Amino acid sequence: MSTEGGVVVTFAKLLNDADARINLAAQGILAQSESAALDALASAELASTEADRAQSAASQSVTDTNTVLQLVQTSGNQILVDAEAVLQQVITRLLAAGLPDVLTGARGMLLKVKADESGYELVHTAALPRFYGFALSSDGSELLLTETRDQGVHAQSFLAWTLTEGVTFAFHDNALEVQL
Repeated sequence: MSTEGGVVVTFAKLLNDADARINLAAQGILAQSESAALDALASAELASTEADRAQSAASQSVTDTNTVLQLVQTSGNQILVDAEAVLQQVITRLLAAGLPDVLTGARGMLLKVKADESGYELVHTAALPRFYGFALSSDGSELLLTETRDQGVHAQSFLAWTLTEGVTFAFHDNALEVQL
């Protein structure tokens, strides 16, 4: 509508223009919201895909690790079986060779082939003879005999001593006898 002061917008036009501006602004906000929602949906789908991929990779890693552990255990068990077999072979060969199986008290002894050639036996050696030392007891009433193969014996601690093999000592008629 026109007046002397110029064009006056009618109330209906004002409402129509305001409605158009509101709808335009609302459509812009709605379009932005829809775009943001679509972006969020795409990001969520991408995150879900990546999570599935990570879970699959982790599951495969667990499977691969279990496979390696089983191979290590199998190899370790086989090594033990092989070592036991080798040990049994060594023991069998040692027993077949006739080597003595007890060495307690065999210090300074040598291995010698048995007379029937069925194996070996431990024998004393002249290279480490037996020491026999005689001394009196502290009150002088007894004659004491020390017999050893130890190398740390001090001969000056004895009244008489000898280094020999295969002798025995005995008293006969109150006299010390050496039997060779």
